[in-house]
Amino acid sequence: MGKKKRQGLSAEQKQAEAEAACALGKHVSKQKGRILLAATLAACALPILLGVRIWDAIPEIVPTGLLGPDGKDDSLPRVIVVFGMPGLMCLLNLIAHFQLLFNQKHMTMPSRHVRLVGRMGFPIISVLFCSGLMLQAANMGYPLTFVTPCILGLALLLLGAHMLDCPENARVSLRFALELGEAWKPMHDLAGKSWIVGGLLVIGGVMLGAGSIVTVIAALAVFIIPLLIARFR
Repeated sequence: MGKKKRQGLSAEQKQAEAEAACALGKHVSKQKGRILLAATLAACALPILLGVRIWDAIPEIVPTGLLGPDGKDDSLPRVIVVFGMPGLMCLLNLIAHFQLLFNQKHMTMPSRHVRLVGRMGFPIISVLFCSGLMLQAANMGYPLTFVTPCILGLALLLLGAHMLDCPENARVSLRFALELGEAWKPMHDLAGKSWIVGGLLVIGGVMLGAGSIVTVIAALAVFIIPLLIARFR
């Protein structure tokens, strides 16, 4: 909404707009914003590890299956697939984060596509799509033993992000931490940061070729340990 139009609103309308912007604009604290920016940039870049690991198996020119203006396959060089695609996801992720920060600062509603992508959209695309393109190019398929740990890692990232500023009335929270009083926020901060780091380690592990069983066990351990610390503190 333009500045002149905002000035013509009543106090009640401005308050309603501010509340809507806060509720739908994905507002976060400065600390959470910095943590999520760093974590999501790392997640976007992790498929590079897979590309380097299977570099020799990826052809120098990778068919994408997309047709260019001349009707021919719009193929990409190997270096673009391995480094350029994840790098593009990092750039788009950075733009999305700063756009959300700008809207939050000015208490305005982000555009629909920015709200849709949010802070986690490009990491999800990079981890699942960019890595899948590399595996397909190397004729390795897209096995569940690779996809499942990636999804687990992304789930840990999403859950950790939620826990960082989790309110006491949230449906997804460490409900037993209500008994800890002032320890509610520290316990959720611990769980959030642990799960974000764990999610990155799980995704990084599968990109480096860690066995699926080992990766799943590691993901479960990362998930359970903060719960035990919070429960028996």
